[in-house]
Amino acid sequence: MMDILNSLAGFSSSAVGVLAPFLFVLTAVIFFHELGHFWVARRCGIAVEAFSLGFGPELFGFDDRHGTRWKVSAIPLGGYVKFAGDHGPASTPDEEVLDHLSAEQRATNFHFKPKWQRALVIVAGPVANFVLAIAIFAGIFMAVGQQASLARIDQVQPGSAAELAGFQPNDLVLSIDGRKIGSFFEMQRLVMASPDQTLRFEVARGDEKVTLD
Repeated sequence: MMDILNSLAGFSSSAVGVLAPFLFVLTAVIFFHELGHFWVARRCGIAVEAFSLGFGPELFGFDDRHGTRWKVSAIPLGGYVKFAGDHGPASTPDEEVLDHLSAEQRATNFHFKPKWQRALVIVAGPVANFVLAIAIFAGIFMAVGQQASLARIDQVQPGSAAELAGFQPNDLVLSIDGRKIGSFFEMQRLVMASPDQTLRFEVARGDEKVTLD
């Protein structure tokens, strides 16, 4: 019985360990996606009734000075921006409401805006996700850098051009034709782009530098 309980406890902790990061990432992606729609809609003078993270009953929220209800809902598997005159989260127009809008209300209603503005609002969501992805990867590269292997010779194939040139295992390539080499990928790319050409390699071999053609 204890083994079964321990297995269940381990499974539940494992499930939470996977589910929590998934929901966090999903929420962040959805938030920026919907923020793209929201930001462009505001710039186009469109009235936004609600900005929700999740679906279903509201858990908590607040109203901003423009009358938008910012809220977190019970089902954390999505989100939406609801414009004035929408029938639901999918921005389906409520024809009965639209037919009775005043001229002032029509001026701020999504469904009465020019097509180019509506198109911008729709496209803004995916664009916001692209911007988020670029920002995340740029931050990772600035903070961590990019992994790269040194241009070190692991082994030399018998009878190859490298053996004929005099390369030895553990040689570290410093430059090719005077161009500094910082990674194995750089060396590989330069060699593959120079077929049937003689290249001058400067390599570090122990405590000395050797030049090989």
